[in-house]
Amino acid sequence: MIIRSLLRRPVAVRCLAAPAKSFAAPLARWKHTVPTLADHEQLEQHGIPGLFSSEGFKTAYIDYQKLLVNDLNDVTQGTEHENKDPKSLVIEWARDPEAAHFFNVASMAYNNHFFFSRIASQPNVTSQPSSDFVNAVKRDFGSFDTFRNDFLDHAEAMFGPGFVWLVQANDMPNRPLRILNTYIAGSPLSGAHYRRQAKDLNTENVDSFRELNPVGAFGSAAQKPRESKKALGGVDVVPLLCVNTWEHVWLKDYGIGGKRAFLEAWWDKINWNVVQEGATLTPAGGHRQFHYSGMNSFKTTL
Repeated sequence: MIIRSLLRRPVAVRCLAAPAKSFAAPLARWKHTVPTLADHEQLEQHGIPGLFSSEGFKTAYIDYQKLLVNDLNDVTQGTEHENKDPKSLVIEWARDPEAAHFFNVASMAYNNHFFFSRIASQPNVTSQPSSDFVNAVKRDFGSFDTFRNDFLDHAEAMFGPGFVWLVQANDMPNRPLRILNTYIAGSPLSGAHYRRQAKDLNTENVDSFRELNPVGAFGSAAQKPRESKKALGGVDVVPLLCVNTWEHVWLKDYGIGGKRAFLEAWWDKINWNVVQEGATLTPAGGHRQFHYSGMNSFKTTL
């Protein structure tokens, strides 16, 4: 499992502990919390009509996200990482082989919230993509129906938990849209592409993984600037949309064998307005327009 007792990872905990004099104690302590979604109180009472029951929503978002942010608080409390949002931690910890568990927790917190933040929670409201977005999809997938079927087929075919993403490749001609799979707690973020490992480092001891992963503290990648956007050979992509295929997300409401039904129900609840905010589109007139939407903060003051 991703979430494990910190008592079983003393070496990793020590590697993340900042020296006592490396930072000043803040006047107000920041703490990661479960982000509030639009219509959050209604969702807690009634779930997301057409997608999740109240119990299903509670399991997939409230309880699971709380588990993640509580673990994130445990591993960052009293360190220089305490005031950093999950996205920043994902990028930083992706380059540290000793921080495998912490990367997983931060990445899952980011990914799961990203998934829920692109869902239209209003009942009886159907979101439609703009003509510019549809044209971009047709350019890269042939038709919107082909895009839908390809995306859902990718998600249904995943043998194991993970996420399926729609991303835009910003450093390629015409900035094409692409479908990307990430497994377990893998990240689509360009700055996290330094991570190269064939084994689950949660299960490896400090001596065994030094030769498995040449990135971060143990390889030439350690010399790369921390602010670098992508790894050598990587692609600069912007995530626009994702679906969570972890079984705990859909099993309660859809049962064994209900994965496809969940995926199709999710597709009908996508908030395309939010998806499009992160995309760079070319309108019919040929002029580029850039939209940027930052993630909601995972932090609040106590």
